[in-house]
Amino acid sequence: MENRIVISDEAESVLKEIVDNEKVSDYWKNRFENLSNRDDTILRGCFKELRESGLIHVQWGDNYPYQIQILKDSYLYEEKKEQERRLGMSQFEKELHDLLKRTESIQPPANAAAGDFDLHKYNQPSEDWINDFEIFYNKYLKEHALGSRIKTILFHRNLGAYRQLVSCLKSISKDQEFIDKMNGIEKTTVPVYQANMLPEYDVFLSHANKDKADLVDELNDSLEKLGVKIFYDKKSLEWGDKWKDRILDGTKKAEFAIIVISENFFDREWTEKELNEFLNRQNRNGQKLILPIVHNITNEDLRKKYPSVADIQAIDSKEYSCDEIALLFARQLIKRLKAQN
Repeated sequence: MENRIVISDEAESVLKEIVDNEKVSDYWKNRFENLSNRDDTILRGCFKELRESGLIHVQWGDNYPYQIQILKDSYLYEEKKEQERRLGMSQFEKELHDLLKRTESIQPPANAAAGDFDLHKYNQPSEDWINDFEIFYNKYLKEHALGSRIKTILFHRNLGAYRQLVSCLKSISKDQEFIDKMNGIEKTTVPVYQANMLPEYDVFLSHANKDKADLVDELNDSLEKLGVKIFYDKKSLEWGDKWKDRILDGTKKAEFAIIVISENFFDREWTEKELNEFLNRQNRNGQKLILPIVHNITNEDLRKKYPSVADIQAIDSKEYSCDEIALLFARQLIKRLKAQN
């Protein structure tokens, strides 16, 4: 590839999924049929990103991609990313990955030969694989929940042993808790007394009332279409609420804050109060919280008015539609959820 292709983590994951399932019929039909509205929108956005990046051609029918052409650059991109992934793998992960990769070209063993068929030669790859798997088991898997079952399969080594061991290995490859343990990563459990502090909202929309009509209402609608849980005063405040208390409560219970900063935002009591609340939270926790949008102002205006926000990457409402902003937010949320899990 002459030009470096840069795609989002989510689109990269979908590209790998496309390549891995290139020969699986009805894979994407079944995949789309089982999605929530939110996940469907995100997945379609990834397909669009891959198409616009020149990595795939795709034809849609009956609301799913029925024909996907993987372009040459996709294979080159995947090859490069595979090399990068291996650089970031532990020794355990490399050995696990290599064992699984080998199964793609190994036929399950047979128990009868016909004519000139060399049964020993045919079964040798699966036998070699089982021998290597046993070494892997002795190094890493004795303490796994499937350890005793694997030990029994290896002891008997009947004709079905290869298939059974492949199935066990695929299950282990999805056991992130065990992989983290092998990599020396400890799982953190949230104490019961902290449970009430977990976010109630995915995002808090902080803005000036004058910006509702030309931006914030539409942005709220775009986020709602993705299934995002939003604190938006226009919809979150109910009859009889003490609105000041409810808004401050909302600032404490949101995972992120999208802050629409415009001239209308400047020097307003409650917009300033919300911004300070989120800045204090972000400084205390050291975790990304504030997602600024500059609206009808420049980044220079933002820096002059709020120096404390100047080092936080902002986006410009002129450069993105509300649907695109919602999709960008969904990607941030997915990254946060993956990190927490």
